[in-house]
Amino acid sequence: MSNNKIVYVVSAVLLFIAGIIVGQGFNFEVELKDVLALGATLGTLFYASNGLRHNRKIYMSSITPVIERFIALDDSELSYNFSLKNYGTGSAINIKYKVFRGDEELTVKTLQTQILAFDKSNGTALQIGAELGISANSSLDILTFSTKEKEVYECILTHLRKLSLEVTYSSIQGDKTIKVFSLVP
Repeated sequence: MSNNKIVYVVSAVLLFIAGIIVGQGFNFEVELKDVLALGATLGTLFYASNGLRHNRKIYMSSITPVIERFIALDDSELSYNFSLKNYGTGSAINIKYKVFRGDEELTVKTLQTQILAFDKSNGTALQIGAELGISANSSLDILTFSTKEKEVYECILTHLRKLSLEVTYSSIQGDKTIKVFSLVP
């Protein structure tokens, strides 16, 4: 039942009880004090239901994760870090991510192979993060690399510009959210 239907049912029951108590039956000689008491009761129920609805909204906003990307590019050190940061007050759980090149989904192994293929001298350090949860005000590294050659660095960034990351996560209440991020600003 919705909250409005509950209020109507309770109102009808209270009116029925008031009729029995006041008139010992259905005598329609209701005094003004009885009408005022019934009005005060219905007003209290109305404000209480609105308060409960408002409290639920406040509670839900207090446990909602807000996931955004954070990209750190360091052209002097030739390093890159893509991480997801939870700016919300609730934890993000059941995090799953997929990497896409256009409409084609890439596996982690394929992404790793493609990135490392740009460096023939094997001087690139690459880390790809696991699918974990993110608590409030913390972050999760998804893709980090550093290299020793400027050309390799530029080639990898050019490749990453063609990719997107789709992140799916849930709040502790089970609300599922899907966001898509580009890997390079």
